[in-house]
Amino acid sequence: MIAVPIIGTLMVVLVANLTGISGLISIVTPLLFLAIIITYFGWLWNAGTHLPTDRHSRRLFGIVYLSSLFCAFIVVPTLGVIAKESLASLLDVIRILNFGGLLYCVHLIRKGFYERMVEAGLPTAPAFVDFLLIWILPIGIWFIQPKVIRVLKTEREN
Repeated sequence: MIAVPIIGTLMVVLVANLTGISGLISIVTPLLFLAIIITYFGWLWNAGTHLPTDRHSRRLFGIVYLSSLFCAFIVVPTLGVIAKESLASLLDVIRILNFGGLLYCVHLIRKGFYERMVEAGLPTAPAFVDFLLIWILPIGIWFIQPKVIRVLKTEREN
């Protein structure tokens, strides 16, 4: 998954150099990275709304996740353009809160994943390992997703 934008960028550079189209690199490369970002946030949303067993955790995940995304993609860029230097410290605080919100969402996903693994009677990895693999999803997806599928498959059979 992490290789897609890298390979895609190399392909775009190669095609742009062969065809002589100079604007191709600046248009297609951000689109490739946008696809990865959408996939990452989509996976987090799907896992966060399905893995936690507790209804309260799912609701809390939705609130924190959506507010973090709203602040990260709407509030911070807007304030950055409007206020520029005058609200730099406020923007830093909002960015830190967004990061903390993302880490809390990853924690809720890991907690729900761990609870489901224990319920299914499957062996569990240390909590910190699962947390890192979910947080660094483009790499961790290769290790976490098969376990998620196994847990959900075990639950359906029971």
